[in-house]
Amino acid sequence: MNVFIGIDPSINSTGLTILKYDNNKLVNEKFFIIKPNKLTKKEEKISIRNFKYLLYNKIDISEYKDDNHKGEYYKTLNMIEISELIYKTICKNTHKDDDITISMEGISYGSSIRTKSIFDLAGLNYLIRYLIIKNGHMKLLICPPQEIKKFASGKGNSLKDILVNSFLILYPKYEIIPKLDDLVDSYYMAKYCYEFNKYNMNLLDMYNN
Repeated sequence: MNVFIGIDPSINSTGLTILKYDNNKLVNEKFFIIKPNKLTKKEEKISIRNFKYLLYNKIDISEYKDDNHKGEYYKTLNMIEISELIYKTICKNTHKDDDITISMEGISYGSSIRTKSIFDLAGLNYLIRYLIIKNGHMKLLICPPQEIKKFASGKGNSLKDILVNSFLILYPKYEIIPKLDDLVDSYYMAKYCYEFNKYNMNLLDMYNN
């Protein structure tokens, strides 16, 4: 089985898509959103086949704003918890004999919004990459953000609403999910991963050896 996975990591809402193909035919798809601590009442009522919320125990670091050591320490624990939950979910939903390729966006360090959260996101991103690479069985594809948007819509600067609307044409039941754009991003990463693999399989093998 060929498995293509897209990850859109975030401290508060990570999108994760797992697509399984057999002879280039999509045979199974699973969608996850990883959130901290608990669901809202609206989220608790959502029941869609092949979709699931996953929760992690987020430590509230706001009370440590005057203690940089503790704040950074507990922030790191939160990132470890998210990355390990992502990795465990991938392992749980794949088989050791699967050919697994995982796609993530590169960090947009050149963004005009140079906030501390960008560097926090970078830390989480690299933790996830570490677990994937350490596994030794999974291939990793890092993509420029503009490339995913161009693949999904034809334009590298498309607004998120365009991608969400395109996704909802395929999966209209998912309209009830709040913060759907995180899941949508992960879906198009997984699809991009599939298309890239078809034409660049040898290149991916080279990158991951």
